Amino acid sequence: MSIAGASCGRPPGSAAAIIARVSSDADRVRKSLSAGVSVRTPKAAEQIARHLRGLIVRGETAPGTMLSSEKALLDEFGVSRPTLREAFRILENEGLIVVLTGARGGARVQLPDLGVVSRQIGYYLQAQQTTLRDLLEARAEFEPICARLLAERRSDDTLRELDELVASLIADAEKGFATGAEYAAWVHSTRALHELIAEGCGNNTLAAQARSLSEMLGAHRRVSLRSVDYRPGSPETIAEIVADYARLAENVRSGDGGAAESLWREHLRRSTEIVFRAQDPDTVVNLLD
Repeated sequence: MSIAGASCGRPPGSAAAIIARVSSDADRVRKSLSAGVSVRTPKAAEQIARHLRGLIVRGETAPGTMLSSEKALLDEFGVSRPTLREAFRILENEGLIVVLTGARGGARVQLPDLGVVSRQIGYYLQAQQTTLRDLLEARAEFEPICARLLAERRSDDTLRELDELVASLIADAEKGFATGAEYAAWVHSTRALHELIAEGCGNNTLAAQARSLSEMLGAHRRVSLRSVDYRPGSPETIAEIVADYARLAENVRSGDGGAAESLWREHLRRSTEIVFRAQDPDTVVNLLD
């Protein structure tokens, strides 16, 4: 009986091996305790979760795959229902599965959600009293590198998406902003451009860092809208911002990575100055409603 509906490529008997490891761990702990050494025994649920986690993150169980029924997994692992459900809770909290209810329910595999990870990082940063200055400084280091790689590794699809997004942002800006709320909404919509720069750079590590920062800044902006008066920038300032967008698209189209990086570094410097006109740079990042 395999763990997932599709073959996971596991060697026969690996479920029993998991439980055997738990027993082995228990024996090891008993020996360690007799020797005066303190060792924590992994629970059976943690062992099962670790095994399933490995299958998911290594791509051996594809997103969307339904794990075997609860009854089949109970028989396969030889554990109690509460133990299996605890393993499911661990994986669900990590965003690796979603447990569906109903007659056709069960545990469905999914990819980790970067938004969930970003929120956890954000909560940590807020607890560490991290300031807006700190967050924007980090973005100013990551994103220009992403802009350079985007230009050097551009694809036709990315170019098309970039052109469409820039055209839309410029058109909305040219309509003007009657209120601070309209301006704030437009600023929030520019997040899509920052995310495209990250996603299109071709480096997963940089992209994850940049996307995480973008998620945190977006969450902070949503919360701060209640207390910060976002006043529309001057027509000249808005014109400079959208001109940067257009130049970035040109740099990417021509494959000029150096120009794209320099342009975006300067753009983020000016954007940071604009943000600091509305908010104290030493404001602690706030991600909680």
